[in-house]
Amino acid sequence: MLKSMSVVAAVAAALSFATVAYAGSHGPQTEDDNAPPKPLPPLQKNFPLDQTWSLRELNGKPVPPGVDVSLKIDGTLRGSGYDGCNSWSATMYPIKDQHLAVGPYALTKRQCPNKDLKALEIGFLSALLGNPAWDLVNDDLVIKGPRGSMRLVRSL
Repeated sequence: MLKSMSVVAAVAAALSFATVAYAGSHGPQTEDDNAPPKPLPPLQKNFPLDQTWSLRELNGKPVPPGVDVSLKIDGTLRGSGYDGCNSWSATMYPIKDQHLAVGPYALTKRQCPNKDLKALEIGFLSALLGNPAWDLVNDDLVIKGPRGSMRLVRSL
């Protein structure tokens, strides 16, 4: 009986020592320990690859009816489309913090039939330069950068 009591006492002493050692290593609690957890950073969205988008607004102005301006980034990160006058393509990478990195453009060499379409072509291609930010807002693709902004809708 004496032997079992000494075993119980030894276990109790070991548990007491472990509790004191654990509490001592974590130190006294501060107000920060009781503060609510910090919020997580916003989730990064995945760019919708292999979908064609049609331009609806460029720098806050609507695209004229009947004018087709499009953008698509495929699974090989090749951007392509039509800018109202010419077909175009470029390497386009969706990068960190929902930005786009765009390489040099390859364009067909058709003349735009009027100055309004030429301005639309230049504005559209320029707005994609300068690592613009992109976001999906109400199922529209919104691209904003140092050289302009645009809103695109999904094409069929």
